[in-house]
Amino acid sequence: MKITIKYFAFFKEKTGVTHEQMEVSSDTTIDDLLEIIMKKYNIENKENVVLSVNQEYVKSDVKLHDGDELAIMIPPSGG
Repeated sequence: MKITIKYFAFFKEKTGVTHEQMEVSSDTTIDDLLEIIMKKYNIENKENVVLSVNQEYVKSDVKLHDGDELAIMIPPSGG
C-alpha cells in the first residue's frame, strides 16, 4: 500500500524533503514506518514526535491504510 509522508520543522531539515511516498505492507503501523524513516535518514531520536494521519492527531501504534497521509512534526515550543 502507498502512504504519503509529510515532514515539518526538524524532520523537513533532516530529510531534505517536504514530503514523499512510501510503499509499505498492509499490516504496517506508524511505529513501523517511523523505524523505516529513522533508519533511512539516520535520525536517532524519535521522542517528542507529533503525528497525524489524514489531519487527525494519533498515537504511534495506529495501523496505516492505503492512501493515508502521515504528517510528522515536533511539538511547538512555547515561551
